[in-house]
Amino acid sequence: MFDKIVVLTGAGLSNESGVDTFRDADGIWSKIRLEDVATPEGFSCDPGRVHAFYNARRAGSRTVRPNAAHLALAELEARRPGSVLIVTQNIDALHEAAGSRNLIHMHGAIDSQLCAHCGDRRTVTGDLSFETVCPT
Repeated sequence: MFDKIVVLTGAGLSNESGVDTFRDADGIWSKIRLEDVATPEGFSCDPGRVHAFYNARRAGSRTVRPNAAHLALAELEARRPGSVLIVTQNIDALHEAAGSRNLIHMHGAIDSQLCAHCGDRRTVTGDLSFETVCPT
């Protein structure tokens, strides 16, 4: 038996729960340019558009639930404490909702905000806008 297990998950896992993928033929990047909403330049050009894009993604993520694969990975982690690491490309919180705790989000997390001024990172519970004031 292996001492350590690393599991890499991607869009297909969360797609089974109803989360849109980014790169499929009809995925998010086929409808909107990555450069417009997922780069510092896109934010500088139109912060309102970027906030609207991520606010919509956050709203959508609140309507989905973990599927059998998320639950199975959480169970594996529970049965092998300290020996399972899940590395996900997904920005949703479905692994956490299923019970996983030893987790790395490669591309960030939809429910996390970072203040560009002070570097404070917090959990987001609602919409953000250019006028949102950092509580720090």
